[in-house]
Amino acid sequence: MKIARTVNKVVCLSGSMLLITSLCLSHTALAQDPHAGHKTPTADPHAGHDMSAKDPHANHAVPDTNAAVRRSMVEVTVAATPMLTQDGSVTTLAKELEGKKPTILAFIYTSCTTVCPVTSQILARTQDVLGADLSNVRIVSVSIDPEYDTPERILAYSKKFGAKAQWQHYTGTLPNTVAIQKAFGAYRGDKMNHVPVMFINGGGKKSWVQLEGFPSAERVVQEYRDQIKG
Repeated sequence: MKIARTVNKVVCLSGSMLLITSLCLSHTALAQDPHAGHKTPTADPHAGHDMSAKDPHANHAVPDTNAAVRRSMVEVTVAATPMLTQDGSVTTLAKELEGKKPTILAFIYTSCTTVCPVTSQILARTQDVLGADLSNVRIVSVSIDPEYDTPERILAYSKKFGAKAQWQHYTGTLPNTVAIQKAFGAYRGDKMNHVPVMFINGGGKKSWVQLEGFPSAERVVQEYRDQIKG
């Protein structure tokens, strides 16, 4: 069989009529659909794109909330490090932790999308598990990203998690929040390297219980009760 082609024409000199029909139909389909043969776009226009620049947590692993919680005791020297309250008032760490009131403390930052929301959910649940004991406890959340976390932002964050009067959020300057993290042995050099960690003090003690991981609210409350007995 020989086929002679001219521009936009297919002429069959001899051979099967079925082949002629097939060639002509294929030519017609391409003419009617200029997109034939193109790859159908995916439903997600960002598929295959690197979005890590927009979401700094894109490369972070999803926190394992079922991992074992590591318990240890740490010695903390509480200094008069300046802080800002969620209402914008100037205070110090020493002032906020003075006295014999039991304290539950954690480090967070409001734009965090992995560790911090889980930690804050645990503290929110802790308020409920404490029940009537809540009035005897203070819960402290300190931002490790104070350059972004203004008092207005940490106040909005506290409301998002249903923080009651006993649960206060603090910010300040970067050097001061770094100093506070170092006092608790929680500084990891950068906010992107933060780990889930919580500290519990029975009231006026130098030794704090450190819980690294995601303890249940019931575990946090039990540690608090053990501390006030000791």
